[in-house]
Amino acid sequence: MKLQHRGFTLIELIVVLVLIGVLAVSVVPRFFDASGTSEYLYRDQVLNLLRNFQMQAMQCTDDSCQEHRIIFESDKIFVGANSCPDNNTYSTNQLCIARQDIGAIRFIKLSGINSNQLRFRSNGSPRANCPSDGCRMAIEGAVKLEICIQSEGYIHPC
Repeated sequence: MKLQHRGFTLIELIVVLVLIGVLAVSVVPRFFDASGTSEYLYRDQVLNLLRNFQMQAMQCTDDSCQEHRIIFESDKIFVGANSCPDNNTYSTNQLCIARQDIGAIRFIKLSGINSNQLRFRSNGSPRANCPSDGCRMAIEGAVKLEICIQSEGYIHPC
């Protein structure tokens, strides 16, 4: 009875080690680095805040409604009160950059208008004179993400 040895050749083992080395250098660091992920979270929160405010403006069709405006600053976006609470960074009326993200992330005001304020009409369109490609605002950190507000009122990531 002849005993057969089965296993990997030296060439196969070296090729596998080289592939593992390439993956370790190029792909694995992306799984352990969170840079750029906070911007996506803030973008989603800004989209929700803008759409919520737009819906409130669309539900208000008479002159008795109080007209609010969204104010953009580098560290917060708010309607009404402009102070950020210590316990949370998001509410239905404001979005503040968290303490750990201050300095790393900032909001850039709307382009296409010459102020840091935005209002909506009762049909959902912005009161600002947005250019044909819409008004844009950005969340800037490790990556820059833009939000577009079309002249018809459609709010979406650019």
